[in-house]
Amino acid sequence: MGFAEPAARPDLPRETVAFLGLGALGTPMATNLLAADFPLTVHNRHRQREEPLAALGARRAANPWEAATGSTLLCLCLSDDAAVRAVLLEGPDAASGGLAPGSLVIDFSTIAPACSEELAARLQERGVAYLDAPVTGGTEGARAGTLTVLVGGNERDLERARPLLEVVGSRVSHFGPVGAGQRVKAVNQVLVAGSYGAVAEALALGERLELPMQQVCEALMDGAAGSWALRHRSVNMLEGRFPLGFRLALHHKDLQIALEAAAATGLELPLSARVAAIEAELMAAGHGDEDVSALARWFAPHPEPPPLAPPSPAPSAVAAAWDQRYREGRDGWELGAPAPPLDAFLREDPRRPLPPGEVLVPGCGRGHEAALLAELGFEAIGLDLSGEALQEARRLHGADRPGLRWLQADLLDAAALRSAGLADGSLQGVVEHTCFCAIDPSRRSDYLAAVTRLLAPGGWLLGLFWCHTLPGGPPFGSDPQQLADQLRRAGLIPLLWEPARGSRAERSGEWLGLWQLPAERD
Repeated sequence: MGFAEPAARPDLPRETVAFLGLGALGTPMATNLLAADFPLTVHNRHRQREEPLAALGARRAANPWEAATGSTLLCLCLSDDAAVRAVLLEGPDAASGGLAPGSLVIDFSTIAPACSEELAARLQERGVAYLDAPVTGGTEGARAGTLTVLVGGNERDLERARPLLEVVGSRVSHFGPVGAGQRVKAVNQVLVAGSYGAVAEALALGERLELPMQQVCEALMDGAAGSWALRHRSVNMLEGRFPLGFRLALHHKDLQIALEAAAATGLELPLSARVAAIEAELMAAGHGDEDVSALARWFAPHPEPPPLAPPSPAPSAVAAAWDQRYREGRDGWELGAPAPPLDAFLREDPRRPLPPGEVLVPGCGRGHEAALLAELGFEAIGLDLSGEALQEARRLHGADRPGLRWLQADLLDAAALRSAGLADGSLQGVVEHTCFCAIDPSRRSDYLAAVTRLLAPGGWLLGLFWCHTLPGGPPFGSDPQQLADQLRRAGLIPLLWEPARGSRAERSGEWLGLWQLPAERD
């Protein structure tokens, strides 16, 4: 597909433009600005991406500061909040240092609305104006100059930028002050998630029904089921090839912004959360750099689980072994505090489950996660085979603290759990830290069966999983995709499945997952 060829316009102001970020969208957008006779300076972190534009007449800059110096309009098309902050504000080569008062930043990046508002305030201190102007329309729209531009900011600044915006887009819409464009983009990405996910799911159903799916798609495109995703991506999905239009990893990032915005208003987006979880699984499997249409990969048959390992020792022997480990100080998995990714998620993340409710922590060890749950308002139960561990937990966190109790039992001993008052379907949640990945792989399906039996319909499993192998275990470690498949086979639905943030250095490779039982059992 060729680029747009807009005719030069004599009424264009003689703005000098810098463009930072020459990715899948930025390169064709900058190319169209050159074709419209805008004087253009470009810079990209990977310098080789500047070369095709330099061949068309763009000036190359060594860094963002040099690109911004002398430019009256600065365009950004970067991947995320951190990239925009780094390029615009951080370090001696930051673009803001080269911007003169009276210049204007046009930010085509998709970032959090709060980040846009922060950037605008920081730039205003320098006398520099800012528009958030995220775009939609994919690489096809960027090449053709037919993007939709979603603008937030001052009306006067928009009118100044309009000649440039009308080169990169065929529709420019103003929604209010800075941040409004990003909020509309969040709504857009929810719609994209639903439409791509629905097309992938529908194609999977049609193929299972052995229908002629190309003919089916052609028949449905102009009916009520028609959509951009069906018209432009169904062929790729059917053929199992996913040339880049918009990277799945970037859509996942954008969808997280939408989910966080919804959570801040008290709104749940279950369909979007499901698509985000599927995207996280595909990213873990190495498909993050493919087009969003790679969602169709999730519906491909999953591999069979590996053969079961030999049975582990009897529970009494296991309990004795764990007691011995604690007595001898061979408890390197203990951190002396809640695991940082779990602590941060349960305290701050808008996707976190909220109290009240009874929550079990199997394999609680010295009880740090159980104590955290009690602090946050849950009725927490710390469960462990090891009496030595629970003795330490009581000493550290209290034997009769409100909202917190300790139970020595085997999670796989249903009779013992019932006698201790843990009835089937009684728990709102389970918080998993080391227990699942510390047991022999042959017992993991039994573990998940026990957890799902104890959870009420709609109950959740929040887990920090060791997705790496440490010799001499426990833990035994596991592959993220294998773990996700096993959790799904247990009847759990992923709401969140992503690399953990803030893990200790010795625990690199952890994955954070929030999985839920269906609200109604079969």
